[in-house]
This record gives sequence, C-alpha cells and structure tokens, in this order.
Amino acid sequence: MALYKRGSVWWMSFTYQGKQIKKSTETDDKKLAQRIFDKVKGEIAERKWFQKLPGEDRTFAEMMEKYMTEHSARNKAPRSHVRDKSLRDHLVGQFGDLTLAEITPSQISEYKTKRRDEGASPRTLNYELALMSHGFNLAIKEWEWVRENPVAKVSKEKVNNHIERWLTLEEQKNLLDKSPKWL
Repeated sequence: MALYKRGSVWWMSFTYQGKQIKKSTETDDKKLAQRIFDKVKGEIAERKWFQKLPGEDRTFAEMMEKYMTEHSARNKAPRSHVRDKSLRDHLVGQFGDLTLAEITPSQISEYKTKRRDEGASPRTLNYELALMSHGFNLAIKEWEWVRENPVAKVSKEKVNNHIERWLTLEEQKNLLDKSPKWL
C-alpha cells in the first residue's frame, strides 16, 4: 500500500481481493490524502470497503437513453435505429426503474418467459437481448458504469427460420418459359 503524488494530486495504490487498485484522493494536501488513505485501509481491514463504479446507481432507462443517443442514432442505419427504439420500449417497460447492478440473469430469463407468453417471436426476443447486451457492453467498456453483463449469462432463443414455399402455377409457367429446353 502506498501514497504517491501524480501532478499536484495525491493518489493511493493498494491491492484489494487480488487486484491492484489505483485511486485518486482528489486532493493536493498530503495530510488530508494520508487521512483518506488511512480510512480506506481501515475499511479494507474491517471488510467494509467495496469499490463502487460511478454508474452502479444509474437506472436501466438512463443506460438505454444514452445508448440510443450516443450509439444507435449515430452508428446505425435509420431503419435499425427505429427498430432499436421499438425494442428499447419493451425493455424499459420491464427494467427501466431498476439500477444496472440490480438486474440479474434470472430477471432477464423471467422477462423472456413473459414476452414468449405475450406472443413475441424467438427472433424478436433475440433482438431485444442483443440490444440489451450491447448496452451493457458499452456501459462496461466505454462508460465504466458496471463490471459485468448479466445478459451474457442468459441463453438465446432457438430460431426456426424454415419456411416451406411452393411456386404458384403462374410462377412455374414463367420459370419453365425462361429455362433452357433441356430442363
């Protein structure tokens, strides 16, 4: 465990649960920085210190709104963005008021069952899960709001895309007319 200066601000460096943590004390006063560092060491010794990411108190609705404005609107085709809005509405209806840390794989699985009972197709469910998962991945990698993606632990729906289609008599006649004689 160490206290060191970076520019004009004091930083603390320590190991917590096998991970190296470097965190700013957000002060340039060495005595205050030492007191902050001592407090953190005490909390670690009492097992009361938990590293909390800034977005763990953010709601799912906030994450999806940020996703829609910063990612979907800018990086996707207009039709895909419109589809994302529709998918988002279903997800926010279920998870909107929950914080990101409160969402669990079991809740997502229950949501899948509920949507299946409402008549949603497996493909639609997979699109909804993909949108939700991508939002969580951005919240992890770019926004640093959460540590893990609960959607990654939920299985996708099996999609049966087999459609049997027969030619109409008119289509059959047109096909044979345009085909070589040997056919």
